[in-house]
Amino acid sequence: MPDSPAPDSTVLEAPDLLGKTHRTPLSLRQIEVFRAIMVTGSISAAGRMLHVSQPAISRVLALTESRLGYQLFDRVKTRLVATPEATRLFREVEQIYEGIQSVNDLAISLGETGFGALKLVSSATFGQRMIPSALAHLYAKSPRAQVDFRNATFDQMVGHFLAGRAHLGISLQSSDNPSLTSVALGSVPVVCIAPKGHALQKLDIVSPHDVTEFQWIGYPADAPAGRALSRFFGDAPLPRSTIEVHSPSMAVSCVRQGLGLALVDMWSLSMETLPHLEVKPIAPGMDLTIWATYSNVEPLPLLGRRMLAAVKKVIDEESIKL
Repeated sequence: MPDSPAPDSTVLEAPDLLGKTHRTPLSLRQIEVFRAIMVTGSISAAGRMLHVSQPAISRVLALTESRLGYQLFDRVKTRLVATPEATRLFREVEQIYEGIQSVNDLAISLGETGFGALKLVSSATFGQRMIPSALAHLYAKSPRAQVDFRNATFDQMVGHFLAGRAHLGISLQSSDNPSLTSVALGSVPVVCIAPKGHALQKLDIVSPHDVTEFQWIGYPADAPAGRALSRFFGDAPLPRSTIEVHSPSMAVSCVRQGLGLALVDMWSLSMETLPHLEVKPIAPGMDLTIWATYSNVEPLPLLGRRMLAAVKKVIDEESIKL
């Protein structure tokens, strides 16, 4: 049987009172079928391209020509030859398809790389292990992701958000800024650390009365680690501090230099520092909450949501180990 469409159906048009004709616009499906025929050169090949039957392609073509009121193809034996009108229409259709391809490329790119670079900030504590581990999870799923990562103290972190330099922040403190939202991701235990070989090595658990005579690394009173230090010593006077630092990771460096003891969270201890330290649990025990902060004015981008999930995964994995 010749490779040709079904007979034309009645033209879908109606004259108005002034004698003009209104034609029903072509549907996206009709445009798709027209393009497939132009590209492949036949009804049967267009059906294979679109994964539909040959009669279905014929019916759509017949309806398309009926709506337009003119033929798109001349039937020459078993071949379809595009009319000048079809050739002109095809050029316009191809421009549309190029735009659709551009949209598809962008949609795929947004899924892989997000809308530009993810701006990530965290306290130095989490820059040792947590954030690099979470980034490894992120890049396993989004290998083309771009991330701008920097450390910041919590008071600096708010400024990064308000200046548009941060999408997501990870820290030990929540924000009360009305433009920001903070959610708890988990917790991390607090431990006491001392230089390797310190008298602390003889203790299984460190309590306040064990360490009152030693020098300590202090923190600002309103910092999470500073509040933990106050809770640890309770009503007893705080021991003398040789130096005050603004992050547990800085305290780790000071302890390694023999400047005193410190309370730190486990995330601030890297594999490289552990051989140089005595690390002991404390009594009473305590944990610090890990917070994620982001804007409640602008939605968190896709890469931000993926990074947030990666951080939560790393925290959960670490909790199992502990």
